[in-house]
Amino acid sequence: MKLLVIWVPASILLVALLAYMSTTSSTNDCRSLVTVIDNQDKSEVDKHDIQEGKNDLPSTTTWKPCTFDVCFNLEKCPLTDPFAAYVYDDLLVSSSNENPFSPQLLVDVLKETGSYTSDPAKACVFFGILWNTESARENVGHLETQIHSLAQWGEYGENHVLVELSTDQSPASSMLEGVSTGKAIIARSVVSPAKPFRTGFDILLPPLRTADADSMDLLSPLLPVSRETFIHFHGEYSPPQHPGPGAITPNHIRSLQQLLQGKEGVDIQLQCQQPTTGKTEGAREGQWMLCGDQKSRLKLCSKSMFSLVPSPGGPNAGTGVGIYTRLIESLMCGSIPIVIGVGVLPFDGVIDWSRAALIVPSGRYSDIPYILRSVCSGDIQNFRLKGRHLWHTYFSSPLKVVQVAVAIVRSRTLHPPPPAHDFGGKQLLYLPAPNHKQITSPFFTNNFTAYSSSFWNDIPGPLFSYPSSPFNPGLHFSRLNEVAIAHNESQSVDGRAAIESTFKENLLVNEQFTVVIMTYKRNEVLMEGLAILKGIPSLNKVVIVWNNEEDPSVDLKWPDIGIPIVVVRGKGNSLNNKFLPYKEIETEAVLELDDDVLIAPEEIEFGFRVWCENRDRMVGFLGRNHIYNFKDKKWSYSYGNGECKVSMVITSSSFIHKTYMYLYSYSMPKEVREMVDRIKDCEDIAMNFLAAHLSRKPPVKVPTKYFFDCTGRCKHNLSKKGGWMKERSFCIEFLTRIYGYLPLLYTTSRA
Repeated sequence: MKLLVIWVPASILLVALLAYMSTTSSTNDCRSLVTVIDNQDKSEVDKHDIQEGKNDLPSTTTWKPCTFDVCFNLEKCPLTDPFAAYVYDDLLVSSSNENPFSPQLLVDVLKETGSYTSDPAKACVFFGILWNTESARENVGHLETQIHSLAQWGEYGENHVLVELSTDQSPASSMLEGVSTGKAIIARSVVSPAKPFRTGFDILLPPLRTADADSMDLLSPLLPVSRETFIHFHGEYSPPQHPGPGAITPNHIRSLQQLLQGKEGVDIQLQCQQPTTGKTEGAREGQWMLCGDQKSRLKLCSKSMFSLVPSPGGPNAGTGVGIYTRLIESLMCGSIPIVIGVGVLPFDGVIDWSRAALIVPSGRYSDIPYILRSVCSGDIQNFRLKGRHLWHTYFSSPLKVVQVAVAIVRSRTLHPPPPAHDFGGKQLLYLPAPNHKQITSPFFTNNFTAYSSSFWNDIPGPLFSYPSSPFNPGLHFSRLNEVAIAHNESQSVDGRAAIESTFKENLLVNEQFTVVIMTYKRNEVLMEGLAILKGIPSLNKVVIVWNNEEDPSVDLKWPDIGIPIVVVRGKGNSLNNKFLPYKEIETEAVLELDDDVLIAPEEIEFGFRVWCENRDRMVGFLGRNHIYNFKDKKWSYSYGNGECKVSMVITSSSFIHKTYMYLYSYSMPKEVREMVDRIKDCEDIAMNFLAAHLSRKPPVKVPTKYFFDCTGRCKHNLSKKGGWMKERSFCIEFLTRIYGYLPLLYTTSRA
């Protein structure tokens, strides 16, 4: 059972309640809360109360707990206006030699989401960037003056976010220690007693990668479950003068090593071999120093099932970039992190780390062997999958880190994520159907009612909002009849019969689907395929993706099918164009068809009805298989002739949810789309991988008298080129490396 949580800051709630109580309208007035607030004048008492509240805010000269309700002015961020952020042009502290990040990256992120403003008067939030490096710290003495001199800082730094960026080579202490930062939100990778983390207010960032973390070559396979090493830790300790409670010292690690004796594959080293990078991490006492460079650490980590991430020790140790570097690298290599005693982890408060790591209190370190023995293979795989999702969504590049930091601030103001972009290809032709009744799907119905845990921790993630979700189907036509009957049980028999009759008559037109056909220089075959679509009851429109270099000829005779036909151009001659989320698609359900495929209208209608009951799965008319070639030790593509099972349905005739088109085009690793363009094949296999990975379900095969009608007339037939089967087998191997495992699942059932 999921708990629906709608989080509202107290300041918004208080003003809303006061405004609502002062209205003279009846209790049946259904105006929105925002409208009520906008139409009411705040009383003098309200203004006095607000002013009184300001006097109780934390002092700017001491580091006292700040809460979002107290230290952030939501009046600058009305829900009736878009979320807007202003970025100061220059880094507050920088080094030209060491800085791989500039404020322009943050500006680009905000522009992409429509959240950037160059006018500070229109801004809700103000961002200032600091780069935490050894050479930059020479200017720290002037830092407080620089911060307080920011143009929009004012007296307290209200609605400011100071972003202190670090890498695994950064100093172990924060540049902001001893600096008065007023009411500003601090986003950083280092926490210390001198500048403690304020839960629900500050943002804990991961260290930025010093290597190319976007490269898929850095990632390790997630399968098989068992690995060469059972548990792994390499580190060197900088002992504090006075170890604090909860510190994990070398003595604790040695004790754990003894408890693990007899267990194969224990790789624990407490001294770093030369050369060692990240020595600055040893500058603060009580920290565990990283050993080796990133490449060598990932190589060792990829061989281990579990990796230790111990807490620092000492009253002044805090937590530094080294701890979080270990954590993020464990996610990259698929080694389950065992986090011992670290209280605050990156993006605390939004990421549910218990789904990707084993969190063990420092007092339970001696029980770790017992805990690990209880972890089954299925749990290990689930931890790895969740860890890979977190890495890809939150930590894979500086761009992702900045996107998430902005998303956290935006979500606290209750502004929904920006909508994912519909692709606006050039419209070449529109053939209307005046007598056709079109029904568009309801979109963006959950802007303020997101399930917070799944919103941040599950696919597709918090960065963009999508028009609808295949995983939260809501109330669709297959249930409307039941609802109407239940709602009218107290009515007369004749009344209920009339309602039932009305719903049955409209059962097929309450929701519709869009046909997307990609074509390339096969006009005659295309026209025959269009003609057969006439008379399908639930068809909304037909979108033709025109991959020809030339526009459609004015002499081309289009069939009258009683359904609107739109011809659009994609991005060049790319098979990826098939899955672009075109703005012309106004339904959740999309039927992908090739131009040489002919399926009977009644079979298409039946396939749509099947999809309506399986919205998170691909529903198709032609099945295919993957098989393992034991001789070559590789996965292969198979037609599956004579077999009862299928693991893929070909997108030459398959229903998918439009959200999958967004994720294919914008979220799926770009290496996949590049591979499709390079070999001009496998876009259908890539979509099957994506859908299986997201839903963890097999496709649904619908029986049909399905056939191609391209014999002797199709010069551009990709499946007829030499080595086609070998090429598609390569695609399965390539996609398996990208995902870290093979997500395809077999099914023997049929619709």
